[in-house]
Amino acid sequence: MKLNEEAGVGQAIIDWWKKLEEHDRGGRAQLRRAATVLDALMCPAFQRLQRRLVAIQPELLSSPQKLDRLAMACALMSHVKRPGADSLPKAMSHPKPGQDRNPVSELRFRRLLDAPDDDALFTGLRRALPLIGDGQVNLLCLTEDVLFWGDTVKRSWAYAYVWPTK
Repeated sequence: MKLNEEAGVGQAIIDWWKKLEEHDRGGRAQLRRAATVLDALMCPAFQRLQRRLVAIQPELLSSPQKLDRLAMACALMSHVKRPGADSLPKAMSHPKPGQDRNPVSELRFRRLLDAPDDDALFTGLRRALPLIGDGQVNLLCLTEDVLFWGDTVKRSWAYAYVWPTK
């Protein structure tokens, strides 16, 4: 399922992020400080997006796991400095100008793919996002990948990441 293809869902996520960035610095800060999925669930900024998405497409968030993952995505999006075109694995493998190493090492990337549960994935992604040089990530790709995390997403990440040559 592609969020940008769903009527209104993709635009609602982008509008939410813009509002968070421009008019809700406190909500953004609260999401950035969320150390666990439960912390993110209790943020009013997450609750606003959740209510809006349920109104647009109720079946998208029909399980507690999807709600948890949306909370994860919201907390992760609060770390994005500017929306970009690159998916998260591409952004993790684009070296900063003047450097020849990926911002997110091969080992750290493998650990993300091997995360045993959503909490470990959330912690790993929270730590990886600040390493991305310009902080630009495609918001919809990030949200979609977190919402639908599983073998298919892991496989696409493995293909998208630019593995370092030895």
